[in-house]
Amino acid sequence: MEMASLINPTLGSKAFASIFTTTTSGYYATGSWWYETITGQSTAGYHWGYGANGFTSNAVVMTGTNLVARCVRGNGTGEAADLLAVEPPNHYTIGTGEVTDNYTGLVWQQGYSPTLLAWADAPAYCSSLTLNGHTGFRLPTLGELSSTVNEAKVGGAVVAAAFPNNPNGCKDPKYWFWAAESYSSTADWGLSYCDGFTGYNVGASGTWNYFPTANVRCVRNGP
Repeated sequence: MEMASLINPTLGSKAFASIFTTTTSGYYATGSWWYETITGQSTAGYHWGYGANGFTSNAVVMTGTNLVARCVRGNGTGEAADLLAVEPPNHYTIGTGEVTDNYTGLVWQQGYSPTLLAWADAPAYCSSLTLNGHTGFRLPTLGELSSTVNEAKVGGAVVAAAFPNNPNGCKDPKYWFWAAESYSSTADWGLSYCDGFTGYNVGASGTWNYFPTANVRCVRNGP
């Protein structure tokens, strides 16, 4: 999540601001180990990483020569590599149909759109949403959507108590949620709660990034 704080998917071909020196190949490594899979692979030897363009995050093999390091300091010691990620204490306040993130201050729709929607139709769905008399909902940014991911879980990388009945899986449009940003004139950003990976919808049918339609979970600024 610290690495994710550098990402801006509206910048064009690279999601890192020009102030950062970047590479054209390899993966930016993080200290967060990959603990669970749904593919039958061993959980040892994998960790979270970001592609060279900064856009996509997923499991990366720790060995080899394709890793890039960008270091950080301050705000504590970070997450120990031999410990499972845990939810922050008092992360959410769960209401009826709405969930408040006590760290970001954002108020989330607890459910999601009743049907899969095209990206172009997602903003209208959110702007028309009313929950508990509250309006002002909008389509979340990719960063905001990523803040709902539970990094300690896979095949349902979300806090089930806060977001019950979330569609959990991988290679199918029904597992994706739209973000507000477009990648290009023909592709738009989304997030899969398979494990929280991000991507844009350019894949062929059956591939991991195939989602011509997706779910929508709206957000509003609190309180």
